[in-house]
Amino acid sequence: MNCYRRLFFLSIICFSCVTTQAQELPEIFSHTTVGKAYRASKLGGKLVFAFVYTDWSVPSLKMMDTTFQDQKVVKELLADYEPVGINAVRKKSFVEEYKVHIFPTYLIMDHNGDVVLRAKGHKTPEELLATLAKTRSNSRYLKETLNNISNQANRENILELIDSVRYYKDDFEARNLAKKYLDKKSTDWRDPVSMYLIKENFGLDKDYLKFLSKYHFKFFERFDSLEIKENIAFHVFLNSMKTNSRGRPEFNFKPVKKWFRKHRISGVEKLENFVKIKYLLWGRGPSIRYSVNLLKHYPETSNDNVMYASVIRLILSNSRRNIDYNDLIYSVKNSIKEDGTFWRYDLLSLLYYKIGNEIKSDQAIEAATQIAEVLGEEYEPTLPLIADVINTN
Repeated sequence: MNCYRRLFFLSIICFSCVTTQAQELPEIFSHTTVGKAYRASKLGGKLVFAFVYTDWSVPSLKMMDTTFQDQKVVKELLADYEPVGINAVRKKSFVEEYKVHIFPTYLIMDHNGDVVLRAKGHKTPEELLATLAKTRSNSRYLKETLNNISNQANRENILELIDSVRYYKDDFEARNLAKKYLDKKSTDWRDPVSMYLIKENFGLDKDYLKFLSKYHFKFFERFDSLEIKENIAFHVFLNSMKTNSRGRPEFNFKPVKKWFRKHRISGVEKLENFVKIKYLLWGRGPSIRYSVNLLKHYPETSNDNVMYASVIRLILSNSRRNIDYNDLIYSVKNSIKEDGTFWRYDLLSLLYYKIGNEIKSDQAIEAATQIAEVLGEEYEPTLPLIADVINTN
Protein backbone atom coordinates (compact mmCIF):
# COMPACT_ATOMS: atom_id res chain seq x y z
CA MET A 1 0.00 0.00 0.00
CA ASN A 2 1.59 3.28 -1.02
CA CYS A 3 1.38 6.73 0.52
CA TYR A 4 -1.34 7.94 -1.84
CA ARG A 5 -3.73 5.18 -1.00
CA ARG A 6 -3.14 5.84 2.71
CA LEU A 7 -4.02 9.49 2.19
CA PHE A 8 -7.19 8.49 0.33
CA PHE A 9 -8.46 6.43 3.25
CA LEU A 10 -7.27 9.06 5.70
CA SER A 11 -9.34 11.69 3.88
CA ILE A 12 -12.47 9.50 3.88
CA ILE A 13 -12.19 8.68 7.54
CA CYS A 14 -11.37 12.21 8.65
CA PHE A 15 -14.57 13.27 6.88
CA SER A 16 -16.66 10.81 8.85
CA CYS A 17 -15.23 11.40 12.31
CA VAL A 18 -13.47 14.77 12.49
CA THR A 19 -15.10 18.18 12.17
CA THR A 20 -12.71 20.70 10.65
CA GLN A 21 -13.36 24.37 10.16
CA ALA A 22 -13.07 25.69 6.63
CA GLN A 23 -9.72 27.22 5.89
CA GLU A 24 -9.03 30.01 3.44
CA LEU A 25 -6.82 29.25 0.47
CA PRO A 26 -3.34 30.76 0.44
CA GLU A 27 -3.06 34.01 -1.53
CA ILE A 28 -1.09 32.28 -4.26
CA PHE A 29 -4.35 30.82 -5.63
CA SER A 30 -5.47 34.08 -7.15
CA HIS A 31 -7.91 32.60 -9.69
CA THR A 32 -11.37 31.97 -8.28
CA THR A 33 -12.51 29.61 -11.04
CA VAL A 34 -10.82 27.15 -13.38
CA GLY A 35 -12.36 29.01 -16.32
CA LYS A 36 -10.48 32.19 -15.38
CA ALA A 37 -7.29 30.15 -15.03
CA TYR A 38 -7.78 28.70 -18.55
CA ARG A 39 -8.23 32.17 -20.03
CA ALA A 40 -5.14 33.48 -18.25
CA SER A 41 -3.22 30.41 -19.42
CA LYS A 42 -4.15 31.04 -23.06
CA LEU A 43 -3.30 34.72 -22.80
CA GLY A 44 0.01 34.34 -20.95
CA GLY A 45 1.20 31.00 -22.32
CA LYS A 46 1.48 29.41 -18.86
CA LEU A 47 0.17 26.05 -17.68
CA VAL A 48 -2.67 25.85 -15.17
CA PHE A 49 -1.85 24.43 -11.73
CA ALA A 50 -5.08 23.18 -10.10
CA PHE A 51 -4.97 22.25 -6.43
CA VAL A 52 -8.02 20.03 -5.75
CA TYR A 53 -8.75 19.88 -2.03
CA THR A 54 -11.43 19.57 0.64
CA ASP A 55 -11.83 21.32 3.98
CA TRP A 56 -11.89 17.95 5.75
CA SER A 57 -8.72 16.49 4.20
CA VAL A 58 -5.93 16.73 6.76
CA PRO A 59 -3.15 16.50 4.10
CA SER A 60 -4.80 19.34 2.16
CA LEU A 61 -4.94 21.58 5.21
CA LYS A 62 -1.36 20.77 6.17
CA MET A 63 -0.15 21.81 2.73
CA MET A 64 -2.00 25.11 2.92
CA ASP A 65 -0.17 25.88 6.16
CA THR A 66 3.26 24.72 5.04
CA THR A 67 4.03 23.85 1.41
CA PHE A 68 2.06 26.70 -0.16
CA GLN A 69 3.64 29.19 2.25
CA ASP A 70 7.15 28.21 1.13
CA GLN A 71 8.75 31.07 -0.82
CA LYS A 72 10.40 28.78 -3.40
CA VAL A 73 7.07 27.14 -4.15
CA VAL A 74 5.29 30.50 -4.32
CA LYS A 75 7.93 31.90 -6.69
CA GLU A 76 7.80 28.83 -8.96
CA LEU A 77 4.01 28.75 -9.21
CA LEU A 78 3.68 32.48 -9.86
CA ALA A 79 6.44 32.44 -12.49
CA ASP A 80 5.34 29.50 -14.66
CA TYR A 81 1.74 28.62 -13.78
CA GLU A 82 -1.77 29.96 -13.30
CA PRO A 83 -2.65 28.59 -9.83
CA VAL A 84 -6.28 27.85 -8.98
CA GLY A 85 -7.79 26.14 -5.94
CA ILE A 86 -10.68 23.73 -6.54
CA ASN A 87 -12.85 22.86 -3.54
CA ALA A 88 -14.04 19.35 -4.42
CA VAL A 89 -17.22 19.64 -2.36
CA ARG A 90 -18.30 22.78 -4.22
CA LYS A 91 -17.01 21.81 -7.67
CA LYS A 92 -18.38 18.29 -8.00
CA SER A 93 -18.67 18.50 -11.78
CA PHE A 94 -14.93 19.21 -12.08
CA VAL A 95 -14.10 16.32 -9.74
CA GLU A 96 -16.29 13.93 -11.74
CA GLU A 97 -14.95 15.08 -15.10
CA TYR A 98 -11.32 14.58 -14.07
CA LYS A 99 -12.05 11.51 -11.91
CA VAL A 100 -10.43 12.88 -8.77
CA HIS A 101 -10.84 10.53 -5.80
CA ILE A 102 -7.89 11.48 -3.60
CA PHE A 103 -7.35 14.78 -1.81
CA PRO A 104 -5.27 16.70 -2.41
CA THR A 105 -4.77 16.08 -6.12
CA TYR A 106 -2.77 18.37 -8.42
CA LEU A 107 -3.65 18.72 -12.09
CA ILE A 108 -1.27 20.57 -14.39
CA MET A 109 -3.21 21.42 -17.55
CA ASP A 110 -3.02 23.45 -20.71
CA HIS A 111 -5.52 26.19 -21.55
CA ASN A 112 -7.87 23.61 -23.13
CA GLY A 113 -8.11 21.65 -19.89
CA ASP A 114 -6.03 18.72 -21.17
CA VAL A 115 -4.00 17.20 -18.34
CA VAL A 116 -0.24 17.31 -18.81
CA LEU A 117 0.58 15.83 -15.42
CA ARG A 118 -1.29 14.55 -12.36
CA ALA A 119 -0.03 14.05 -8.83
CA LYS A 120 -1.67 13.46 -5.48
CA GLY A 121 -1.16 13.23 -1.75
CA HIS A 122 0.65 15.40 0.76
CA LYS A 123 3.89 16.89 -0.59
CA THR A 124 6.65 18.86 1.07
CA PRO A 125 7.97 21.94 -0.75
CA GLU A 126 10.85 19.91 -2.16
CA GLU A 127 8.55 17.12 -3.38
CA LEU A 128 6.15 19.56 -5.03
CA LEU A 129 9.01 21.39 -6.77
CA ALA A 130 10.28 18.05 -8.08
CA THR A 131 6.80 17.31 -9.45
CA LEU A 132 6.61 20.71 -11.16
CA ALA A 133 10.05 20.16 -12.70
CA LYS A 134 8.66 17.25 -14.72
CA THR A 135 6.59 19.67 -16.83
CA ARG A 136 9.80 21.07 -18.27
CA SER A 137 10.81 17.65 -19.56
CA ASN A 138 10.72 16.83 -23.26
CA SER A 139 9.79 13.22 -22.52
CA ARG A 140 7.35 11.72 -24.97
CA TYR A 141 5.37 10.38 -22.02
CA LEU A 142 4.32 13.96 -21.34
CA LYS A 143 3.91 14.99 -24.98
CA GLU A 144 2.16 11.96 -26.51
CA THR A 145 -1.42 10.92 -25.88
CA LEU A 146 -2.18 7.71 -24.02
CA ASN A 147 -3.67 6.22 -27.19
CA ASN A 148 -0.40 6.73 -29.08
CA ILE A 149 1.60 5.12 -26.29
CA SER A 150 -0.88 2.25 -26.14
CA ASN A 151 -0.46 1.58 -29.87
CA GLN A 152 3.26 0.96 -29.26
CA ALA A 153 2.67 -1.45 -26.38
CA ASN A 154 3.50 -5.14 -26.61
CA ARG A 155 4.34 -8.01 -24.30
CA GLU A 156 8.00 -7.02 -24.11
CA ASN A 157 7.63 -3.31 -23.31
CA ILE A 158 4.25 -2.83 -21.61
CA LEU A 159 5.59 -2.91 -18.03
CA GLU A 160 8.30 -0.39 -18.90
CA LEU A 161 5.73 1.86 -20.58
CA ILE A 162 3.44 1.69 -17.56
CA ASP A 163 6.28 2.59 -15.19
CA SER A 164 7.22 5.58 -17.37
CA VAL A 165 3.63 6.82 -17.59
CA ARG A 166 3.30 6.43 -13.82
CA TYR A 167 6.43 8.52 -13.30
CA TYR A 168 5.60 11.32 -15.74
CA LYS A 169 1.84 11.34 -15.22
CA ASP A 170 0.39 9.31 -12.34
CA ASP A 171 -1.14 5.99 -11.24
CA PHE A 172 -4.46 6.94 -12.81
CA GLU A 173 -3.00 7.17 -16.32
CA ALA A 174 -0.82 4.11 -15.70
CA ARG A 175 -3.93 2.05 -14.91
CA ASN A 176 -5.63 3.42 -18.02
CA LEU A 177 -2.68 2.29 -20.13
CA ALA A 178 -2.80 -1.18 -18.55
CA LYS A 179 -6.51 -1.46 -19.37
CA LYS A 180 -5.99 -0.28 -22.96
CA TYR A 181 -3.30 -2.93 -23.39
CA LEU A 182 -5.44 -5.70 -21.88
CA ASP A 183 -8.41 -4.71 -24.01
CA LYS A 184 -6.45 -5.15 -27.25
CA LYS A 185 -7.75 -8.07 -29.27
CA SER A 186 -4.20 -9.33 -29.79
CA THR A 187 -3.49 -9.61 -26.04
CA ASP A 188 -3.39 -13.14 -24.63
CA TRP A 189 -4.51 -12.86 -21.00
CA ARG A 190 -2.96 -16.23 -20.18
CA ASP A 191 0.44 -14.68 -20.66
CA PRO A 192 2.26 -14.06 -17.32
CA VAL A 193 2.59 -10.33 -18.05
CA SER A 194 -1.14 -9.99 -18.71
CA MET A 195 -2.00 -11.97 -15.58
CA TYR A 196 0.23 -9.65 -13.57
CA LEU A 197 -1.54 -6.60 -15.02
CA ILE A 198 -4.96 -8.06 -14.24
CA LYS A 199 -3.87 -8.73 -10.67
CA GLU A 200 -2.52 -5.20 -10.22
CA ASN A 201 -5.48 -3.48 -11.88
CA PHE A 202 -8.29 -5.77 -10.80
CA GLY A 203 -11.55 -3.86 -10.51
CA LEU A 204 -15.22 -4.15 -11.30
CA ASP A 205 -14.49 -5.25 -14.86
CA LYS A 206 -16.62 -8.39 -15.31
CA ASP A 207 -14.32 -9.62 -18.08
CA TYR A 208 -11.45 -9.87 -15.58
CA LEU A 209 -13.72 -11.71 -13.14
CA LYS A 210 -14.84 -14.14 -15.84
CA PHE A 211 -11.23 -14.83 -16.80
CA LEU A 212 -10.19 -15.39 -13.18
CA SER A 213 -13.06 -17.82 -12.66
CA LYS A 214 -11.57 -20.03 -15.37
CA TYR A 215 -7.84 -19.53 -14.73
CA HIS A 216 -7.67 -18.85 -10.99
CA PHE A 217 -5.40 -21.83 -10.46
CA LYS A 218 -2.81 -20.16 -12.69
CA PHE A 219 -2.98 -17.02 -10.56
CA PHE A 220 -2.62 -19.01 -7.36
CA GLU A 221 0.59 -20.54 -8.73
CA ARG A 222 2.12 -17.10 -9.28
CA PHE A 223 0.59 -14.78 -6.71
CA ASP A 224 -0.58 -14.70 -3.09
CA SER A 225 -3.81 -16.71 -3.13
CA LEU A 226 -5.30 -14.95 -0.07
CA GLU A 227 -4.96 -11.55 -1.72
CA ILE A 228 -6.49 -12.83 -4.98
CA LYS A 229 -9.40 -14.45 -3.13
CA GLU A 230 -10.07 -11.31 -1.11
CA ASN A 231 -10.10 -9.25 -4.28
CA ILE A 232 -12.44 -11.67 -6.05
CA ALA A 233 -14.76 -11.94 -3.06
CA PHE A 234 -15.19 -8.20 -2.65
CA HIS A 235 -15.82 -7.54 -6.33
CA VAL A 236 -18.28 -10.42 -6.63
CA PHE A 237 -20.02 -8.89 -3.61
CA LEU A 238 -20.13 -5.42 -5.22
CA ASN A 239 -21.40 -6.79 -8.51
CA SER A 240 -24.26 -8.59 -6.72
CA MET A 241 -25.06 -5.91 -4.12
CA LYS A 242 -28.69 -4.81 -3.91
CA THR A 243 -30.47 -2.06 -2.00
CA ASN A 244 -33.39 -2.28 0.42
CA SER A 245 -36.70 -0.41 0.22
CA ARG A 246 -34.99 2.74 1.53
CA GLY A 247 -32.36 2.63 -1.20
CA ARG A 248 -29.57 1.60 1.16
CA PRO A 249 -27.12 -1.17 0.17
CA GLU A 250 -27.61 -4.42 2.04
CA PHE A 251 -24.87 -6.78 3.13
CA ASN A 252 -25.42 -10.20 1.57
CA PHE A 253 -22.54 -12.68 1.40
CA LYS A 254 -24.56 -15.53 -0.15
CA PRO A 255 -23.76 -14.61 -3.80
CA VAL A 256 -20.04 -14.71 -2.94
CA LYS A 257 -20.35 -18.19 -1.44
CA LYS A 258 -22.32 -19.33 -4.47
CA TRP A 259 -19.73 -17.93 -6.88
CA PHE A 260 -16.81 -19.59 -5.07
CA ARG A 261 -18.62 -22.94 -4.97
CA LYS A 262 -19.53 -22.69 -8.66
CA HIS A 263 -15.89 -22.18 -9.65
CA ARG A 264 -14.55 -24.63 -7.06
CA ILE A 265 -12.39 -22.14 -5.17
CA SER A 266 -11.84 -23.02 -1.52
CA GLY A 267 -11.56 -20.77 1.53
CA VAL A 268 -14.66 -18.61 1.06
CA GLU A 269 -15.73 -19.13 4.68
CA LYS A 270 -12.67 -17.18 5.84
CA LEU A 271 -13.49 -14.13 3.72
CA GLU A 272 -16.86 -12.98 5.05
CA ASN A 273 -15.47 -10.86 7.88
CA PHE A 274 -13.01 -9.23 5.49
CA VAL A 275 -15.71 -8.39 2.94
CA LYS A 276 -17.98 -7.00 5.67
CA ILE A 277 -15.22 -4.74 7.00
CA LYS A 278 -14.37 -3.46 3.54
CA TYR A 279 -18.05 -2.95 2.74
CA LEU A 280 -18.39 -0.77 5.84
CA LEU A 281 -15.22 1.06 4.88
CA TRP A 282 -16.47 1.72 1.34
CA GLY A 283 -17.13 5.48 1.29
CA ARG A 284 -17.54 6.08 5.01
CA GLY A 285 -15.15 4.06 7.16
CA PRO A 286 -15.83 0.98 9.30
CA SER A 287 -17.65 1.25 12.59
CA ILE A 288 -15.71 1.31 15.84
CA ARG A 289 -16.94 -2.21 16.66
CA TYR A 290 -15.71 -3.63 13.37
CA SER A 291 -12.44 -1.73 13.61
CA VAL A 292 -11.77 -3.44 16.92
CA ASN A 293 -12.87 -6.84 15.61
CA LEU A 294 -10.67 -6.52 12.53
CA LEU A 295 -7.57 -5.76 14.56
CA LYS A 296 -8.26 -8.49 17.09
CA HIS A 297 -9.55 -11.28 14.88
CA TYR A 298 -8.32 -10.67 11.35
CA PRO A 299 -4.85 -9.09 11.57
CA GLU A 300 -3.48 -11.50 8.98
CA THR A 301 -5.39 -9.87 6.14
CA SER A 302 -3.19 -9.21 3.12
CA ASN A 303 -5.11 -6.01 2.40
CA ASP A 304 -3.31 -3.33 4.43
CA ASN A 305 -5.72 -0.67 3.14
CA VAL A 306 -8.49 -2.05 5.33
CA MET A 307 -6.21 -2.52 8.31
CA TYR A 308 -4.79 0.98 7.98
CA ALA A 309 -8.17 2.66 7.57
CA SER A 310 -9.57 0.83 10.58
CA VAL A 311 -6.73 1.98 12.82
CA ILE A 312 -7.15 5.60 11.70
CA ARG A 313 -10.92 5.39 12.20
CA LEU A 314 -10.44 3.99 15.65
CA ILE A 315 -7.88 6.42 17.04
CA LEU A 316 -9.58 9.52 15.64
CA SER A 317 -12.98 8.59 17.04
CA ASN A 318 -14.61 9.95 20.17
CA SER A 319 -16.08 6.57 20.99
CA ARG A 320 -17.09 5.92 24.59
CA ARG A 321 -16.41 2.22 24.14
CA ASN A 322 -13.82 0.77 26.48
CA ILE A 323 -11.12 -0.18 23.98
CA ASP A 324 -8.08 -2.16 25.11
CA TYR A 325 -5.39 -0.61 22.93
CA ASN A 326 -2.69 -2.78 24.46
CA ASP A 327 -4.59 -5.84 23.26
CA LEU A 328 -4.83 -4.35 19.76
CA ILE A 329 -1.13 -3.52 19.76
CA TYR A 330 -0.39 -7.14 20.70
CA SER A 331 -2.54 -8.40 17.80
CA VAL A 332 -0.93 -6.10 15.23
CA LYS A 333 2.59 -6.95 16.43
CA ASN A 334 1.85 -10.65 16.06
CA SER A 335 0.65 -10.09 12.48
CA ILE A 336 4.03 -8.72 11.36
CA LYS A 337 5.92 -11.25 9.28
CA GLU A 338 9.57 -12.09 9.84
CA ASP A 339 10.66 -10.19 6.74
CA GLY A 340 8.96 -7.06 8.09
CA THR A 341 5.95 -5.09 6.90
CA PHE A 342 6.74 -1.44 7.38
CA TRP A 343 3.11 -0.27 7.20
CA ARG A 344 2.30 -2.44 10.20
CA TYR A 345 5.03 -0.60 12.14
CA ASP A 346 3.49 2.68 11.00
CA LEU A 347 0.17 1.49 12.46
CA LEU A 348 1.92 0.59 15.69
CA SER A 349 3.35 4.11 15.90
CA LEU A 350 -0.21 5.48 15.83
CA LEU A 351 -1.53 3.05 18.43
CA TYR A 352 1.41 3.69 20.76
CA TYR A 353 0.94 7.44 20.38
CA LYS A 354 -2.75 7.05 21.17
CA ILE A 355 -1.95 5.47 24.55
CA GLY A 356 0.73 8.07 25.29
CA ASN A 357 3.85 5.95 24.72
CA GLU A 358 5.79 8.32 22.45
CA ILE A 359 9.10 6.46 22.88
CA LYS A 360 7.72 3.24 21.41
CA SER A 361 5.85 5.27 18.81
CA ASP A 362 9.15 6.78 17.62
CA GLN A 363 10.78 3.35 17.67
CA ALA A 364 8.03 1.96 15.46
CA ILE A 365 8.52 4.80 12.96
CA GLU A 366 12.27 4.16 12.96
CA ALA A 367 11.67 0.46 12.27
CA ALA A 368 9.28 1.30 9.44
CA THR A 369 11.79 3.73 7.95
CA GLN A 370 14.62 1.20 8.01
CA ILE A 371 12.50 -1.56 6.42
CA ALA A 372 11.26 0.80 3.70
CA GLU A 373 14.83 1.81 2.88
CA VAL A 374 15.90 -1.82 2.55
CA LEU A 375 12.92 -2.55 0.29
CA GLY A 376 13.50 0.59 -1.75
CA GLU A 377 9.99 1.83 -0.98
CA GLU A 378 8.81 5.38 -0.33
CA TYR A 379 7.65 5.93 3.25
CA GLU A 380 6.31 8.98 5.01
CA PRO A 381 5.18 8.49 8.62
CA THR A 382 1.48 9.10 9.14
CA LEU A 383 1.74 10.36 12.71
CA PRO A 384 2.91 13.92 11.90
CA LEU A 385 -0.12 14.33 9.63
CA ILE A 386 -2.70 13.50 12.29
CA ALA A 387 -0.99 13.98 15.67
CA ASP A 388 -2.83 17.25 16.30
CA VAL A 389 -6.17 15.59 15.61
CA ILE A 390 -5.37 12.63 17.88
CA ASN A 391 -4.47 15.03 20.68
CA THR A 392 -7.86 16.73 20.50
CA ASN A 393 -9.78 13.48 21.00
